[in-house]
Amino acid sequence: MSSPSLAYLDLVFCVDVTASMTPFIVAARAHMAEVLDALRDNPDVDLRVAIVTYRDHGSGKVVEVHPFAEAAADTGLLLEALTVGSPPENTDSAEAVFSGLVACIDLPWRVGAYRVVVLVGDRFPDRDPTGLTVEDMVSRLDAAGIAVHALAMIPSQAPHHDPVLEQAFERLGNATGGAYHTANTGDAAMSVVDRISQRCLSQLDFDRRLHELLPDDGSEPDAEILAPQLGATVTDVYAGVIRLRQRHLR
Repeated sequence: MSSPSLAYLDLVFCVDVTASMTPFIVAARAHMAEVLDALRDNPDVDLRVAIVTYRDHGSGKVVEVHPFAEAAADTGLLLEALTVGSPPENTDSAEAVFSGLVACIDLPWRVGAYRVVVLVGDRFPDRDPTGLTVEDMVSRLDAAGIAVHALAMIPSQAPHHDPVLEQAFERLGNATGGAYHTANTGDAAMSVVDRISQRCLSQLDFDRRLHELLPDDGSEPDAEILAPQLGATVTDVYAGVIRLRQRHLR
């Protein structure tokens, strides 16, 4: 019998809410509910959504956590509650990206869930005030079994910072089993979010079908045999096995 957790998708949006991110927030309020409703309408997906927001270091309350919600109405309320702003007294422009990601890791994720963070921002500090490095963060996310889809809003209002942002976000996405994405407008970013949600849906379905074909004794699967049965590549099979192991379902 298949485990109910094969349908679990725990999805977190970790979003920069400094003033420069206003176009994304406006687009998210307008379109995010539609993207999430499409996931919820799928009978094979058990979705929970959380939102973590971060601002600049020195902004008072740097991180805000809106816990996992299952109902669409609750998620809608979270989106409406999102506010952007950079206090005039704040002179430190280093966005608290890692503080936001640490808050994501600390959320009460479900055992066996496919754990995904969609990270959205337009600035990354040369040196994070927490002392953490990108590799530190990758290790923590990997240990928690979290895949990051890192979405960089570029070109930003401070394009000289963009190369550092791109390098960090690309590493965070590609090293955790997620991906790196870019967008230059709020509407373009929501199109990326829609594609990410469809990818998650596809991977959930693939992993469920793969799980049914894996040997019951826990032995290593033969990817060459499984790939044609699943209409996939050998690389797809290996990636699915890794996801199942991260979810403690293998």
